[in-house]
Formats: sequence, structure tokens, C-alpha cells
Amino acid sequence: MEEMKMEKLLINASCHHTLSTVEIYECDKLKDMSWLILAPNLRNLKIYLCDKMEEILNEGKLGEVAGVIGNPYAKSFFKLETPCLFWLPKLKSIYWDVLLFPCLKLIRINACRELKKLPLHSDSAKGNQLSIEGSKDWWATVEWENEATRDAFLPSFKSVPT
Repeated sequence: MEEMKMEKLLINASCHHTLSTVEIYECDKLKDMSWLILAPNLRNLKIYLCDKMEEILNEGKLGEVAGVIGNPYAKSFFKLETPCLFWLPKLKSIYWDVLLFPCLKLIRINACRELKKLPLHSDSAKGNQLSIEGSKDWWATVEWENEATRDAFLPSFKSVPT
């Protein structure tokens, strides 16, 4: 599968509302997962070994959906608890802006060398309920909105071997 087109028929399908876990393995042609915007109850996301994956949510594709379901951006990944992104060599973006993740518990990133920004808001770090797992080398390359945001998430990071 290379792309999932978001057409009116698909957007109106209620099955996406029941999705709480999505696991994608070895989809070598898949470049993004923008259809996940149609899964407002998504809690667990695992994407592994997708060589062409460049971004999780594509701003342009989400704009196509906005006219049908209203502005989808405000609730993107609102219930997400555990995203796991492994061996995605071309992944550059999860989301182009910061998001509030009130339910986020654990982020696992491994072998995603091109991923330099996390869509995290400093409020997501309050109470240190969040754990971020990844390699030290990757963590050193992460670019933050500002120093305060970086400092807020520093205690959340746990180095794991690649």
C-alpha cells in the first residue's frame, strides 16, 4: 500500500472511531499515516520498518479532510498514550506543530535518524508522567521549540540501546 486516499465515503465511515490501536509493519511504500486523523480514540500507535515513511500526519492531506469533517487539527492524537516508531529511516515529522497530549505516557523512538522535532508542548511534561525512550545519539539531535521545553522533557528521557 502506498497511499490511503481520504474521500468522503472513507471519512464518513464510523469504523475509524472505534480504533484504539494501530500497528503497521513493513509497508515499504507508505509515506504517511494521515488517515489516523479519522481515529479520535487512538491510544496506541506502532509503526515499524516502513522505509518510505516521511511523516505521520501530512498537513496538506489533513487540509483535504477539513472541509468535510471540520477543523481536524485541534484533537489530533488527543487520546494517544503510546506511540512507538521504529526503523523509519526517512521519518522527518510526526506533526508540523506542537500538540497537547493529555494522555501521553510513553514515546518510543528507535532508528528514526531524520526525526529531529517532537510535537510536544511543555505542558505535556507536567508532573513527569511521560517517558521518552530512544538512543542517546538521537536525543542529542532533537530540536526544541525553546530551552524551557527541552529542560521540561529532559527528566522524561531514558536511553535505550538501538
